[in-house]
Amino acid sequence: MPQPAASSQPTKPNVANIDKCGELFRAAKDGDVPKIKQILDKDPKSVDDICTACRSITPVIAAAVSGQQKAVEALCNYHANVEIRDVDSYTIIKLALDAGHKEIAQYLADRYPDMVITDPRLPRGAEWVTDQFWEMSDKIPDDASKPPENVLEYLLTGDEDKYKPIAGRTVSEVYWEHILLRYIGDTPCDIRRNYSDELKMAFVGTFDRILYKQDGIKESARLLNCVLPTTAYNVYGTHVAADQGWVTERWEYEDKKSKITVPDGIDSFLIDVKKGKIVVMLINYRVYEDGKFLDNPQRCRLKEPHTVV
Repeated sequence: MPQPAASSQPTKPNVANIDKCGELFRAAKDGDVPKIKQILDKDPKSVDDICTACRSITPVIAAAVSGQQKAVEALCNYHANVEIRDVDSYTIIKLALDAGHKEIAQYLADRYPDMVITDPRLPRGAEWVTDQFWEMSDKIPDDASKPPENVLEYLLTGDEDKYKPIAGRTVSEVYWEHILLRYIGDTPCDIRRNYSDELKMAFVGTFDRILYKQDGIKESARLLNCVLPTTAYNVYGTHVAADQGWVTERWEYEDKKSKITVPDGIDSFLIDVKKGKIVVMLINYRVYEDGKFLDNPQRCRLKEPHTVV
Protein backbone atom coordinates (compact mmCIF):
# COMPACT_ATOMS: atom_id res chain seq x y z
CA MET A 1 0.00 0.00 0.00
CA PRO A 2 1.41 3.48 -0.86
CA GLN A 3 2.49 5.56 2.10
CA PRO A 4 0.37 8.64 2.89
CA ALA A 5 1.85 11.85 1.55
CA ALA A 6 1.18 15.53 1.98
CA SER A 7 -1.67 16.91 -0.11
CA SER A 8 -0.58 18.97 -3.10
CA GLN A 9 -3.70 21.11 -2.86
CA PRO A 10 -3.86 22.82 0.58
CA THR A 11 -7.41 23.91 1.30
CA LYS A 12 -7.35 25.25 4.83
CA PRO A 13 -9.42 28.32 5.65
CA ASN A 14 -7.55 31.61 5.76
CA VAL A 15 -6.59 31.80 9.44
CA ALA A 16 -6.67 35.60 9.34
CA ASN A 17 -10.33 35.52 8.29
CA ILE A 18 -11.26 33.54 11.41
CA ASP A 19 -11.12 36.80 13.40
CA LYS A 20 -14.23 37.91 11.49
CA CYS A 21 -16.22 35.01 12.92
CA GLY A 22 -16.53 36.26 16.47
CA GLU A 23 -15.13 35.88 19.96
CA LEU A 24 -15.33 32.09 20.26
CA PHE A 25 -13.67 31.56 16.90
CA ARG A 26 -10.85 33.96 17.83
CA ALA A 27 -10.33 32.14 21.12
CA ALA A 28 -10.22 28.81 19.26
CA LYS A 29 -7.73 30.14 16.72
CA ASP A 30 -5.51 31.58 19.46
CA GLY A 31 -5.75 28.52 21.70
CA ASP A 32 -7.26 30.60 24.52
CA VAL A 33 -8.79 27.74 26.52
CA PRO A 34 -9.94 29.87 29.51
CA LYS A 35 -11.83 32.16 27.12
CA ILE A 36 -13.38 29.18 25.35
CA LYS A 37 -14.62 27.82 28.68
CA GLN A 38 -15.93 31.23 29.76
CA ILE A 39 -17.94 31.62 26.55
CA LEU A 40 -19.30 28.08 26.48
CA ASP A 41 -20.23 28.03 30.14
CA LYS A 42 -22.58 30.91 29.35
CA ASP A 43 -23.70 29.70 25.92
CA PRO A 44 -22.95 25.99 25.36
CA LYS A 45 -24.95 25.84 22.12
CA SER A 46 -22.50 28.23 20.42
CA VAL A 47 -19.93 25.42 20.30
CA ASP A 48 -21.31 24.46 16.88
CA ASP A 49 -21.78 27.96 15.45
CA ILE A 50 -21.02 28.15 11.73
CA CYS A 51 -19.16 31.11 10.25
CA THR A 52 -20.30 31.75 6.68
CA ALA A 53 -17.68 34.50 6.38
CA CYS A 54 -14.96 31.86 6.67
CA ARG A 55 -16.02 28.91 4.52
CA SER A 56 -18.73 27.72 6.92
CA ILE A 57 -16.27 26.48 9.55
CA THR A 58 -17.07 25.81 13.20
CA PRO A 59 -14.97 26.78 16.26
CA VAL A 60 -13.42 23.33 16.50
CA ILE A 61 -12.37 23.51 12.84
CA ALA A 62 -10.88 26.95 13.51
CA ALA A 63 -8.82 25.46 16.35
CA ALA A 64 -7.76 22.45 14.27
CA VAL A 65 -6.53 24.40 11.24
CA SER A 66 -4.71 26.81 13.57
CA GLY A 67 -2.81 23.98 15.21
CA GLN A 68 -4.36 24.58 18.64
CA GLN A 69 -4.79 21.06 20.02
CA LYS A 70 -5.63 22.16 23.58
CA ALA A 71 -8.43 24.29 22.15
CA VAL A 72 -9.64 21.35 20.06
CA GLU A 73 -9.69 19.19 23.20
CA ALA A 74 -11.58 21.85 25.17
CA LEU A 75 -14.20 22.26 22.43
CA CYS A 76 -14.61 18.49 22.20
CA ASN A 77 -15.14 18.41 25.96
CA TYR A 78 -18.10 20.73 25.32
CA HIS A 79 -19.44 18.20 22.80
CA ALA A 80 -18.42 19.98 19.60
CA ASN A 81 -19.77 18.23 16.53
CA VAL A 82 -16.64 17.09 14.70
CA GLU A 83 -18.64 15.74 11.76
CA ILE A 84 -19.80 19.16 10.48
CA ARG A 85 -18.13 19.87 7.12
CA ASP A 86 -17.09 23.18 5.60
CA VAL A 87 -18.45 24.85 2.46
CA ASP A 88 -16.52 22.40 0.25
CA SER A 89 -17.74 19.46 2.34
CA TYR A 90 -14.24 18.95 3.71
CA THR A 91 -14.04 17.15 7.02
CA ILE A 92 -12.13 18.47 10.01
CA ILE A 93 -9.68 15.59 9.46
CA LYS A 94 -8.87 16.72 5.91
CA LEU A 95 -8.63 20.36 6.90
CA ALA A 96 -6.28 19.60 9.79
CA LEU A 97 -4.07 17.47 7.54
CA ASP A 98 -4.04 20.10 4.77
CA ALA A 99 -2.92 22.64 7.37
CA GLY A 100 -0.05 20.36 8.41
CA HIS A 101 -1.47 19.34 11.80
CA LYS A 102 -1.42 15.57 11.56
CA GLU A 103 -1.23 15.23 15.35
CA ILE A 104 -4.61 16.94 15.69
CA ALA A 105 -6.17 14.78 12.97
CA GLN A 106 -4.85 11.68 14.71
CA TYR A 107 -6.09 12.92 18.09
CA LEU A 108 -9.61 13.31 16.67
CA ALA A 109 -9.46 9.89 15.01
CA ASP A 110 -8.40 8.33 18.32
CA ARG A 111 -10.96 10.23 20.40
CA TYR A 112 -13.86 9.31 18.10
CA PRO A 113 -13.36 5.65 17.16
CA ASP A 114 -16.83 5.48 15.57
CA MET A 115 -16.22 8.45 13.26
CA VAL A 116 -15.85 7.48 9.60
CA ILE A 117 -12.30 8.50 8.61
CA THR A 118 -12.06 8.82 4.82
CA ASP A 119 -8.77 10.66 4.29
CA PRO A 120 -6.11 8.16 3.12
CA ARG A 121 -3.33 10.19 4.74
CA LEU A 122 -4.33 8.61 8.05
CA PRO A 123 -3.93 4.84 8.37
CA ARG A 124 -7.58 4.41 9.33
CA GLY A 125 -8.65 6.42 6.30
CA ALA A 126 -6.44 4.42 3.92
CA GLU A 127 -7.84 1.20 5.37
CA TRP A 128 -11.43 2.44 5.02
CA VAL A 129 -11.00 3.56 1.39
CA THR A 130 -9.30 0.27 0.52
CA ASP A 131 -12.09 -1.73 2.15
CA GLN A 132 -14.72 0.28 0.25
CA PHE A 133 -12.86 -0.27 -3.02
CA TRP A 134 -12.80 -4.06 -2.67
CA GLU A 135 -16.36 -4.18 -1.37
CA MET A 136 -17.55 -2.35 -4.49
CA SER A 137 -15.40 -4.54 -6.72
CA ASP A 138 -16.79 -7.74 -5.22
CA LYS A 139 -20.36 -6.64 -6.00
CA ILE A 140 -19.68 -6.25 -9.74
CA PRO A 141 -19.72 -9.53 -11.72
CA ASP A 142 -18.51 -7.96 -14.98
CA ASP A 143 -14.70 -7.75 -14.93
CA ALA A 144 -14.70 -4.84 -17.42
CA SER A 145 -16.81 -2.78 -15.01
CA LYS A 146 -14.78 -3.43 -11.84
CA PRO A 147 -12.75 -0.52 -10.41
CA PRO A 148 -9.12 -0.48 -11.67
CA GLU A 149 -6.56 -1.09 -8.92
CA ASN A 150 -4.23 1.60 -10.25
CA VAL A 151 -6.84 4.27 -9.42
CA LEU A 152 -6.92 3.12 -5.80
CA GLU A 153 -3.12 3.09 -5.67
CA TYR A 154 -2.60 6.67 -6.79
CA LEU A 155 -5.50 8.07 -4.74
CA LEU A 156 -4.12 6.45 -1.59
CA THR A 157 -1.06 8.69 -1.86
CA GLY A 158 -3.22 11.72 -1.00
CA ASP A 159 -0.99 13.69 -3.39
CA GLU A 160 -2.67 15.07 -6.52
CA ASP A 161 0.69 15.46 -8.25
CA LYS A 162 0.90 11.65 -8.29
CA TYR A 163 -2.52 11.10 -9.83
CA LYS A 164 -2.77 9.84 -13.41
CA PRO A 165 -2.84 12.65 -16.03
CA ILE A 166 -6.39 13.70 -16.84
CA ALA A 167 -6.32 13.20 -20.61
CA GLY A 168 -4.65 9.80 -20.46
CA ARG A 169 -7.38 7.94 -18.58
CA THR A 170 -9.91 5.35 -19.72
CA VAL A 171 -13.67 5.69 -19.27
CA SER A 172 -13.46 3.31 -16.32
CA GLU A 173 -10.61 5.25 -14.69
CA VAL A 174 -12.48 8.57 -14.96
CA TYR A 175 -15.64 7.10 -13.46
CA TRP A 176 -13.97 5.21 -10.63
CA GLU A 177 -11.72 8.12 -9.74
CA HIS A 178 -14.88 10.21 -9.41
CA ILE A 179 -16.46 7.61 -7.13
CA LEU A 180 -13.40 7.19 -4.92
CA LEU A 181 -12.80 10.94 -4.58
CA ARG A 182 -16.40 11.30 -3.39
CA TYR A 183 -15.80 8.52 -0.87
CA ILE A 184 -12.59 10.24 0.25
CA GLY A 185 -14.50 13.51 0.55
CA ASP A 186 -12.55 15.66 -1.90
CA THR A 187 -15.37 16.98 -4.06
CA PRO A 188 -13.42 20.01 -5.41
CA CYS A 189 -10.66 17.72 -6.70
CA ASP A 190 -13.27 15.44 -8.27
CA ILE A 191 -14.93 18.36 -10.03
CA ARG A 192 -11.64 19.86 -11.16
CA ARG A 193 -10.30 16.63 -12.61
CA ASN A 194 -13.35 14.70 -13.75
CA TYR A 195 -16.05 17.11 -14.96
CA SER A 196 -16.21 19.13 -18.14
CA ASP A 197 -17.06 22.81 -17.78
CA GLU A 198 -19.64 22.12 -20.49
CA LEU A 199 -21.40 19.56 -18.28
CA LYS A 200 -25.15 19.09 -18.67
CA MET A 201 -26.98 17.41 -15.82
CA ALA A 202 -30.52 16.42 -14.86
CA PHE A 203 -30.98 16.07 -11.11
CA VAL A 204 -34.25 14.61 -9.79
CA GLY A 205 -35.78 12.90 -6.76
CA THR A 206 -35.33 14.76 -3.47
CA PHE A 207 -34.04 17.71 -5.53
CA ASP A 208 -35.51 18.51 -8.95
CA ARG A 209 -32.97 20.56 -10.87
CA ILE A 210 -31.36 21.00 -14.25
CA LEU A 211 -27.78 22.09 -13.72
CA TYR A 212 -24.96 23.17 -16.01
CA LYS A 213 -21.18 23.27 -16.03
CA GLN A 214 -18.85 22.83 -13.08
CA ASP A 215 -20.86 25.28 -11.00
CA GLY A 216 -23.81 22.96 -11.50
CA ILE A 217 -21.99 19.88 -10.20
CA LYS A 218 -20.77 21.95 -7.25
CA GLU A 219 -24.38 22.75 -6.45
CA SER A 220 -25.43 19.12 -6.80
CA ALA A 221 -22.61 18.08 -4.44
CA ARG A 222 -23.67 20.77 -1.96
CA LEU A 223 -27.23 19.49 -1.97
CA LEU A 224 -26.17 15.87 -1.54
CA ASN A 225 -23.84 16.71 1.34
CA CYS A 226 -26.57 18.82 2.92
CA VAL A 227 -28.74 15.75 3.41
CA LEU A 228 -26.17 12.95 3.85
CA PRO A 229 -24.00 13.24 6.98
CA THR A 230 -21.11 11.08 5.68
CA THR A 231 -19.69 9.77 2.40
CA ALA A 232 -20.26 6.11 3.31
CA TYR A 233 -22.24 5.34 0.15
CA ASN A 234 -22.98 1.83 -1.06
CA VAL A 235 -22.26 1.78 -4.80
CA TYR A 236 -23.27 -1.43 -6.58
CA GLY A 237 -24.46 -2.62 -9.96
CA THR A 238 -22.04 -0.44 -11.95
CA HIS A 239 -21.86 -1.14 -15.68
CA VAL A 240 -19.14 0.44 -17.81
CA ALA A 241 -19.81 0.57 -21.57
CA ALA A 242 -16.33 1.72 -22.55
CA ASP A 243 -16.91 1.78 -26.32
CA GLN A 244 -19.86 4.15 -25.98
CA GLY A 245 -18.44 6.11 -23.03
CA TRP A 246 -21.47 5.42 -20.84
CA VAL A 247 -21.45 4.29 -17.21
CA THR A 248 -24.54 3.44 -15.15
CA GLU A 249 -24.51 2.82 -11.41
CA ARG A 250 -26.93 1.91 -8.64
CA TRP A 251 -26.28 3.18 -5.13
CA GLU A 252 -27.87 3.38 -1.71
CA TYR A 253 -27.11 4.92 1.64
CA GLU A 254 -27.90 4.31 5.30
CA ASP A 255 -26.74 6.24 8.36
CA LYS A 256 -28.13 4.62 11.50
CA LYS A 257 -27.18 7.53 13.75
CA SER A 258 -29.21 10.12 11.83
CA LYS A 259 -31.73 7.61 10.36
CA ILE A 260 -31.01 9.00 6.90
CA THR A 261 -31.46 6.54 4.03
CA VAL A 262 -31.36 6.54 0.24
CA PRO A 263 -32.84 3.29 -1.10
CA ASP A 264 -32.90 3.98 -4.82
CA GLY A 265 -29.95 5.99 -6.16
CA ILE A 266 -29.26 5.56 -9.88
CA ASP A 267 -26.80 7.70 -11.86
CA SER A 268 -25.62 7.64 -15.47
CA PHE A 269 -22.51 9.29 -16.94
CA LEU A 270 -21.38 10.09 -20.47
CA ILE A 271 -17.59 10.41 -20.52
CA ASP A 272 -15.51 12.00 -23.28
CA VAL A 273 -12.47 9.71 -23.22
CA LYS A 274 -10.35 12.07 -25.34
CA LYS A 275 -10.74 14.85 -22.78
CA GLY A 276 -10.96 12.54 -19.78
CA LYS A 277 -14.08 14.35 -18.56
CA ILE A 278 -17.71 13.64 -17.69
CA VAL A 279 -19.88 15.67 -20.09
CA VAL A 280 -23.42 14.47 -19.30
CA MET A 281 -24.80 13.19 -15.99
CA LEU A 282 -28.25 11.97 -14.99
CA ILE A 283 -28.90 11.70 -11.23
CA ASN A 284 -31.91 10.28 -9.41
CA TYR A 285 -32.18 9.60 -5.69
CA ARG A 286 -34.72 9.99 -2.89
CA VAL A 287 -33.63 10.76 0.66
CA TYR A 288 -35.63 9.62 3.69
CA GLU A 289 -35.21 10.76 7.29
CA ASP A 290 -36.62 8.28 9.80
CA GLY A 291 -38.83 6.89 7.04
CA LYS A 292 -40.16 10.28 5.86
CA PHE A 293 -39.34 11.44 2.32
CA LEU A 294 -37.31 14.67 2.24
CA ASP A 295 -38.69 16.82 -0.57
CA ASN A 296 -36.30 19.70 -1.29
CA PRO A 297 -35.69 20.32 2.46
CA GLN A 298 -35.69 23.92 3.63
CA ARG A 299 -32.24 23.65 5.23
CA CYS A 300 -30.66 23.00 1.83
CA ARG A 301 -32.20 25.94 -0.03
CA LEU A 302 -30.20 28.96 -1.07
CA LYS A 303 -31.67 32.46 -1.19
CA GLU A 304 -30.51 32.69 -4.79
CA PRO A 305 -30.29 29.32 -6.59
CA HIS A 306 -27.12 28.82 -8.65
CA THR A 307 -27.19 27.69 -12.30
CA VAL A 308 -30.71 26.30 -11.96
CA VAL A 309 -33.48 26.45 -14.57
